[in-house]
Amino acid sequence: MVAGLVTKSLSVLVAVLVAALSVLAAQECRFGSIASLQVRNIHNASAPAVMTIGSDDGIVIEFDELSTAARNLRWCVEHCDARWQPDGLMDIEFTDGLNEAIVDEYSYSQGTLSHYVHYVIRIPDERVPLKISGNYLLKVYEENAPETPLLSVRFSVAEGNAAVYAGVSAKTDIDYMKSHQQLEIMVDTKATGVRNPYTDLIVLVEQNPGDRERIELTTPSSVRGSEVRYEHLRPLIFNGGNEYRRFETVSTSYSGKGVDKIEHTADGYFAILYKDEPRSAAGYQYDRTQNGRFTIREYNSDRSDTEAEYVHTLFIFESPKIPGVEVHLDGEFTGGRLDNSSRMEYNPYTGCYEKTMYLKQGAYDYRYVTVKPGGKSVSFALTEGNYCDTGNQYIIYVYYRLPGEQYDRLAAVGGATVFDSK
Repeated sequence: MVAGLVTKSLSVLVAVLVAALSVLAAQECRFGSIASLQVRNIHNASAPAVMTIGSDDGIVIEFDELSTAARNLRWCVEHCDARWQPDGLMDIEFTDGLNEAIVDEYSYSQGTLSHYVHYVIRIPDERVPLKISGNYLLKVYEENAPETPLLSVRFSVAEGNAAVYAGVSAKTDIDYMKSHQQLEIMVDTKATGVRNPYTDLIVLVEQNPGDRERIELTTPSSVRGSEVRYEHLRPLIFNGGNEYRRFETVSTSYSGKGVDKIEHTADGYFAILYKDEPRSAAGYQYDRTQNGRFTIREYNSDRSDTEAEYVHTLFIFESPKIPGVEVHLDGEFTGGRLDNSSRMEYNPYTGCYEKTMYLKQGAYDYRYVTVKPGGKSVSFALTEGNYCDTGNQYIIYVYYRLPGEQYDRLAAVGGATVFDSK
């Protein structure tokens, strides 16, 4: 079901989803040789990963290791609570099989200067059948070394027994058609068995898939029967941010969108992106993006997973040095990290922040954010600006735990997406 809400120049597409909208999994790569990690719903390559119990949903996890030889890799899963903390459930409580499987789907790069092995994990897997809903942490490790995983990813399993309705407006409780967006949510819990939403229900919200900070709602603004509402709540007012910037390296023969030049040297391919500038004072400019995601693609191949090159990609952000904060790259390709792998260095000779990343050919979304040293909260105010028209995607997770139960169930995932009305 789709409904439209129009607020002057802003129109809002409200999607009513019952455990159908998937969310970008947070990811952690502990070894620098792991690259291009993606977690997706099998039915929608542009969406992240939530699957519904008893449906034909599925999740695919793909990554490369920059190596000439494949490893003997295995994976297992761990059940987590609504806040992504391990909840202590025993394996037998969430799976009907052994909690370990071999990563047996892999292939070698073909005809590329950079050598890598491409791995694929598909969920569900009959070797590790999952039987309850909730959050799962999947860990990949080398055989006989489960205590030192190479990477970990998050995905969720939903029951599909609740309906989620959401709307977004630029008319917020703190400003009018300026720099914020306000979300309102209604959850129908009739089929969940929830009797006391004030104690049994947790609603978590993120702005755009993979957002580092989920907003947690434990107290509804009103309850009428099975309808639980969250309206006019300060935590549901978000900075608008700005559209993601984009670039494409789908070919190594010519410069794609956002690329100033691409070069081939003895050390491989190098792409120099056009110099970016702060957009905080430039005003909002519409652009339809992937909401932060990236897509692997080599223009002349139908097997980009193994035939795409890796390219040394130089980002340049022209700005006076900003005191008291670090400037980081933000996008799915960074894995949500705020460390040296995403931090840009200021070059006083060019007057720019610069960062080179080794990225597989494709189409990428990115933004520049600031963060205090050692901090976790990012800001767009100085680099991108905040605008109420920005086409943000809001993801809403509805968890519940009935009296006497030992884990958080995931009832449904819903969302609302903002589009410009032009």
